[in-house]
Order: sequence, then C-alpha cells, then structure tokens
Amino acid sequence: MKINGHKFVSSLVMSLAFNVVFAGSLVAQTASNLCYNGSFDSPKGALDGWNVNYEWMNNSHFMKNHLHVSVLPVFQGKKNVLWMNPPEQGRVESKPIPIEKGVRYKCTLDLFAPDVRFYFNCYKWEPGIAPHPEPHIKELRRIYKSENFTEGSGGGWKTISFYLPMEELSELAYSHYKDVRFATVYMTRYRGGFHVANVRVVKIPGAYKIVKGSGNSKTTLTPAGKSDE
Repeated sequence: MKINGHKFVSSLVMSLAFNVVFAGSLVAQTASNLCYNGSFDSPKGALDGWNVNYEWMNNSHFMKNHLHVSVLPVFQGKKNVLWMNPPEQGRVESKPIPIEKGVRYKCTLDLFAPDVRFYFNCYKWEPGIAPHPEPHIKELRRIYKSENFTEGSGGGWKTISFYLPMEELSELAYSHYKDVRFATVYMTRYRGGFHVANVRVVKIPGAYKIVKGSGNSKTTLTPAGKSDE
C-alpha cells in the first residue's frame, strides 16, 4: 500500500498543531487562577502558599491557629478540601495576589459550613520593606477590605462568590484603595469548623467607577496597621 507523503506530512503537522493548541489552552486555564494553590494540591505541600501560622503576630487568639488547619484528601465528594476547626477563632489567608490598577477581581470557592466570614484583605508594603516578587503578609500593611459578609452552605456544598472592588467606589474608599498593591483571599470563623475547596480568583471585565460620597455598607476602610479580625 502506497502512502501519500504530502498528505501524511500535512496530517502530522495538523495533529501536532492541535496538540500544541490544546496543551496551551490547558495551561491558560490553569494560569487564569490567580490564587496560588487554590486547589490545595501543590507538589510542595497541600497548604503551600496559604497563611495559616500567625505566631509572628503575637496575638493570643491565633498563636496555635496552624494546629487546627489541614487538607483532607476527600470530603463529601470533593478532593483536596481545606479543613479548619478552631476551638475559638480561626483564620486562613491565601498567598498575596498582585493587584492591577483599574481591574476588578472575582473569587469563587466551594463551601461546606454553617457560616464563614469571607473577604479580600488588601495591602501595601510595610514602610522600610524593599519591594520584591514574593511578599509575605508580615511584610505588608493592611489598608482596605473588600465586601465583607458571612455565608453558610445550608448543610451541603455551596459555591459562593465575592468581588474586589465593588462596581462603584466612593471617593473616600478609593483614597484608600488606590494604594493597594496586593490582596489575599481571607476566611475566618468563630468556634466551629469549616470546609473549603476549589478557590479561584480571576480578573473580570469592566472597570470600577468612582462616585461621590463617603462610603458604602459593604466596604471597610482599615486604618494603617495590622488587624486581628
């Protein structure tokens, strides 16, 4: 049987091109999640990149925080699930995400808990810290919080979303937000456990607007310094 060399080469080139495009698409999908290790499956460790040890704060509420955080291989049908079960208050915070001016962000995650408090914590560099590519939150100063709410899953898994910033920012809110350089996904709960999976942060279309006024009920302006909340 004779093989048409031209057709064979053309088919091979098309096949290779498809594979390259498909592989590139998969990489792009993965890269589009700005939350490092939001799937809790990093080869470096399930909690790699997540801030769970707050001993450096010298706050008695969080000195043993890291002892109450783990990642479960499977829970209620989902793989790689963050499990936080503090005796009092517990907190978990993602690796700092660089923030671009004029861009809005959306976080989605899967929640299994009666009630958990979520928001974006927003930071600038602490005075005296030289900017570098891999900041730790102890090198940053919190100056702003995004919409701040408490959500429950109703006895099963529930996907929730929250945004940074809101579609409209007051002039006062923007006077703080304009200095934000990094943001983290922040979650906390008092006296009770919670499960979280599939944390994603993506850029969303459309710029935010700056409007006249002093503020709104879902935005918190944070005085310079670190907060315990």
